[in-house]
Amino acid sequence: MDLYQLRYFLALVETHNFSRAAERAFVSQPTLSAGIKKLETELGVTLFHRSKKHISLTEAGNKFLPRARSIIYECNAAKQEAAGTAQSTRLQIGLHRVLPIEHVANLLADFQKTYPDTQIALKEGSSETLEGLLSDGRINVAISTPTQTESGYRFERLFTSKCLLAVSKRHSFATKNSIDLSQLDRMDFIHRSHCITETEVTRAFSRASIRPHIVLRTDEDEKARALVSKGLGFCMMLDVLLTSEITFLPVNGLNISRQFGLIWQDSAKNELADAFRLFAASHNWINRSSEPANLEWAR
Repeated sequence: MDLYQLRYFLALVETHNFSRAAERAFVSQPTLSAGIKKLETELGVTLFHRSKKHISLTEAGNKFLPRARSIIYECNAAKQEAAGTAQSTRLQIGLHRVLPIEHVANLLADFQKTYPDTQIALKEGSSETLEGLLSDGRINVAISTPTQTESGYRFERLFTSKCLLAVSKRHSFATKNSIDLSQLDRMDFIHRSHCITETEVTRAFSRASIRPHIVLRTDEDEKARALVSKGLGFCMMLDVLLTSEITFLPVNGLNISRQFGLIWQDSAKNELADAFRLFAASHNWINRSSEPANLEWAR
């Protein structure tokens, strides 16, 4: 087993596409494909499910993933140590405030199983706040929406989240595939004042002359989700906030979404941050087993 095979493997895990993985590894696609095949032959297992539309890890691939990450990280650490450069064990991560903490907690727990000596520091804020923290060197990497400043930053998309109607599973809408915007007029509504799609939603309602009854204006997602789950109103929110107590469905004529991804300074070199980016790229951000089937366009 060679290190280049592990790098090819991780590139494919990160991109879910042979062409993009080859670009990331700076090799041709046939070279990367041959390297992956050789690795699978040496391990005696199939690492990826392959189809025309999607590449995903097999059960064996998921078991091999943390080992591959660890080997690459230790190799890079050994290079730094040999060169006399201290390997940082502190990772400062910025999180967009809209991200549900349960997703982030699962990711961080997974990361620390492989790197148990890493000290993690989290900072939360808006896209603009996180961009400022990156610029000042106060965080190593952020999970956020794309930056407004292109120069000096890199953005790697993790997922796209669509703004949908959230209703109680007991609501009459919950059995529908979608609803019309006009059906929301005069209905009880939980207004999330901090949502990054709030302005677009408000404008869409205004253009369609939709005047819902505001039950609560809040900047706390847990309050909004709790009221929705008990049938006390509906809410517009990004589908990354999906929980088992509520149902999401599209609103016809309302197409609003946001990209989320990893952001870091192009000039900042940090092997621990590189390792974290690999973990974040392979994390299951959207719960596909419970999402509506007609949302696949957003992925």
